[in-house]
Amino acid sequence: MSEYQRYEFMTVDRPLTRAELDAVDNLSSHIEASSTHAFIEYHWGDFKHDPIKVLRKYFDGFLYWANWGSPQFALRFPHGVLPADLIAHYDFNNWVSFSRYSDYDILDIHFGELEAPDMWTDYDLGSLIAIRDELMEGDMRALYIAWLAAQKTLSGRTSYRRKPVNRDDYEYDDDEYDDEYDDDGEYYEEDEEEEEEEEIDDDSGEKEIYEISIMPVPPGFATLTAAQQALAELLQLPQELLAAAGQHSRSATPAARDDFASWVELLPQNRRTDYLVRLACNEPGLSRLLVKELRELNPDKTENPPTGEQIPYATLSAESKAMKVRLEQERRERERLERERHLQAVHEQQDDYWLRVEDGAQRKNAWGYDEATKLLVDLRDAANHFKESQQFQSRFNTWIQSHLRRPALLQRLQRHNFTIPQP
Repeated sequence: MSEYQRYEFMTVDRPLTRAELDAVDNLSSHIEASSTHAFIEYHWGDFKHDPIKVLRKYFDGFLYWANWGSPQFALRFPHGVLPADLIAHYDFNNWVSFSRYSDYDILDIHFGELEAPDMWTDYDLGSLIAIRDELMEGDMRALYIAWLAAQKTLSGRTSYRRKPVNRDDYEYDDDEYDDEYDDDGEYYEEDEEEEEEEEIDDDSGEKEIYEISIMPVPPGFATLTAAQQALAELLQLPQELLAAAGQHSRSATPAARDDFASWVELLPQNRRTDYLVRLACNEPGLSRLLVKELRELNPDKTENPPTGEQIPYATLSAESKAMKVRLEQERRERERLERERHLQAVHEQQDDYWLRVEDGAQRKNAWGYDEATKLLVDLRDAANHFKESQQFQSRFNTWIQSHLRRPALLQRLQRHNFTIPQP
């Protein structure tokens, strides 16, 4: 199979300026770019730039995939819209990162070792980009989907024991994240003790316990949005695993109506002036920052919203396997009942089916012979089901006599195990 790679970028908050579009056009000779979208395909070679740096400078969303897999989905957010500890509680094992800079923050979901599905699948950024707004509105279901993908990948490649850790056993101080950036402005977290616990073998050769966090199932997980379903497909999560998690999810409560008119009165005058000046400068994403600040001023806000049920991945995996078996049994039962109803209809309309068989044979072409053969298979199956095989064979022997000089028809019948009488 030939090599294929696709890079896709998209803007949301504002279109590219003419100068920005010219710069994007110069990134690759393979690029097709507009003021809101850039698309790059490679059948050989590679993109010569870091796509995350391109995302940070010009776009709000990025998607990469290749015919061998390695999907990458990343989003750019106005700095400060999402909490600094957005992914601090998740056991992502480096497949998901959240980098904070002075101007924008980047969420990067990159499963580089994930192989492509068996069937060719086209992924597009447009089906995923709504996750950006969902996260800014506090909908964390996309992160839970990424967590499921991380746990699925870990469970498939590790043989050592894994000890679940309840995330509520630890306390986090939001202030501790404010100043933890590397030289490039990227947020990081260190935990030497946890790193020691991740060692697979100790000096004695015995398996160590690898501690993992158990994330609460977000509300509304039983009814994912189209964008969240697209993310699950990109990360190749089976539907039965999503359904298993959904069983433990409480229904999403409707969001309370935002009373911005009242809350803006609570905003200090200097903050109002600051927002107006930034609005005049057409700062991207400013409305999101204002909404976040106003909601923080809401005197009726819920300080500690209820968390969902915390289910270990091993439990969800076992439930999904049982669900897969049950769904397969239900599918087979539906097919059996449908087949019985079909055979009943064939049995009740035998004369009509024989007329259609003759009509197909008389067409003397491939389509007619295929149709006649298909109808004869149905007639034979109905006869076997109702224990009338001898009657069918007798009628078939009589009918075939006038068609023994049609080798193309006879070949089709023989491939379906019909016994052709000698002339």
